[in-house]
Amino acid sequence: MIFPKRSIRATLLLVTPVVLTLGGCAAAVPIVSAAATGASAGEAGYSFWNSGLLTYVDEGTIDEMNRSVALTIERLRLTVRETKDRHEDGALQERWWSLASDRGHLVTLTVEPLTRTMVEVRINAGTFGNRAAAELFADRLKQELDAIQAGEPSPGQSQD
Repeated sequence: MIFPKRSIRATLLLVTPVVLTLGGCAAAVPIVSAAATGASAGEAGYSFWNSGLLTYVDEGTIDEMNRSVALTIERLRLTVRETKDRHEDGALQERWWSLASDRGHLVTLTVEPLTRTMVEVRINAGTFGNRAAAELFADRLKQELDAIQAGEPSPGQSQD
């Protein structure tokens, strides 16, 4: 799981005295929200959720991550509505997907290298989007990437 619940509870315990000192609901909401989200991402070490956007960073090349995305799309039986690539000096700099489930639009996904061996994935579920679906996609993406890097078969191949 990407966002452990215990980190949110721990953050709330730490932030509550600050909120009580400030007083008022208007001051409490942004502080508690920002602190809970930041602590979850910090403890997990590789993801951050903010207003419908899950940002996920992992070790790997853009090619490995793009293969992981393709396997995850297949594994979760999603439909690719559209893809766009951005190249710079002949090298792929970013790949964008619009994905749908059988019930309609689900997420857009962007893969972009941060370095030659570190890749950022942004899973945009929309402002009021499905956080659970974005987290599931990121979890499966991590499983597929780990299998590719270990030279093992896709974990999704055994599911039917």
